[in-house]
Amino acid sequence: MSWWACILGASKGIPYIGPVVMSLFLIIHFIFISKNLQELKLIIIFALVGTFIDSGLIFFGILSYEGLYSLGIPIAPLWITAMWCGFSATINHSMKWLTNKWLITFLLGAFFGPAAYLTGEKFGAINFLTEVPNIAIILALVWGGSIPLIYWVNNWLITSNK
Repeated sequence: MSWWACILGASKGIPYIGPVVMSLFLIIHFIFISKNLQELKLIIIFALVGTFIDSGLIFFGILSYEGLYSLGIPIAPLWITAMWCGFSATINHSMKWLTNKWLITFLLGAFFGPAAYLTGEKFGAINFLTEVPNIAIILALVWGGSIPLIYWVNNWLITSNK
């Protein structure tokens, strides 16, 4: 639900509704599901890493987003950061089964990453600035690398806390 709030809020000109809904999701998550400080660290790290990655996509003229802070500032909007936070919160729960499955996480990221951006583009939250096949390849590489990276950082946070 929070993912859809981010996409639809941005596409309808209310880009801050998604981050508000995502914040509520994360609050509920940490009250009822997880009290793990390492997981909170993971979410913060990937809020920054994800914002950096998506800002790079803007900076290099690959795509743009609705709900930017300012047209002249190539920083991914808050709703994108919120989506990275929400996704990171799933790593130790609904997506825990992918832990240490590096090839599968790469392949899933390479397929579902571009699919998510295509969905965002279809709903008007993302604007592609080059041909779709080129964007799909770039996003497949970005997300193919990002998903294993999230799991690697998660493993590092868990083992460094022992």
